[in-house]
Amino acid sequence: MKIVISHGSGGIGSAESFTRVFFESKGYEVHLIDYFTPHGITNLWWSDGDKQDAHDVTFSEMFNVKFPEGDLIHIGFSLGAFLGIVNHKRFLKNYLFYPGCIAIAESMLDVDYSNAVVIAGTEDNGQNKYAIFRDMLKHPPSKHYELPGVHHAFMVSHIDRSFDMVRYGNIGKVMNQQEFDQLKPNHKYLGERYGYETKRTILKSHNEYRLQYLNMIEKEIRDYHTKV
Repeated sequence: MKIVISHGSGGIGSAESFTRVFFESKGYEVHLIDYFTPHGITNLWWSDGDKQDAHDVTFSEMFNVKFPEGDLIHIGFSLGAFLGIVNHKRFLKNYLFYPGCIAIAESMLDVDYSNAVVIAGTEDNGQNKYAIFRDMLKHPPSKHYELPGVHHAFMVSHIDRSFDMVRYGNIGKVMNQQEFDQLKPNHKYLGERYGYETKRTILKSHNEYRLQYLNMIEKEIRDYHTKV
């Protein structure tokens, strides 16, 4: 049984590295999935200001990663959690920290996500997008932990900042596969196609919850491995 970790919009950072070290210390084989570097991306800004995303690679191309062989436990952060949703059928268990749902494909709605677990804060105003997606599912994740007073990116070390994040007008729109496969991290493309607004987003660490929920995941993995 192997652990695979998918990073968020900032690329591989402290959340992913801390999680890797944690599970390696427990004896697990751990793989960090870097789906940015092969496409020349260091991070995504989600901004309409000076630092706009302007990439031509599609999200479907980015998420079409080569996973290691064998039984996999996935842990994803933000956009990496969405990668986990897209590739859900590949995993025995799928842990989704504050999932950043960028779109909904019709094919995603029939998937059985009951072996997935969502962990997010009550003050994460981006989770309304995930909630819309969840409410459409026939088989949603079996567990959803809502952490009181916690913001987005709480697994990241030493972060406490806010910014105006773009929200494109495709929230709640169910796309066919062709439309979904055309989506790309490109503000001009997405803004012209769907329109957008900006919303103040707070990113803030919470070290206590970080260790608490990694310990919870590790216990669930051990219990699952014992049963099988």
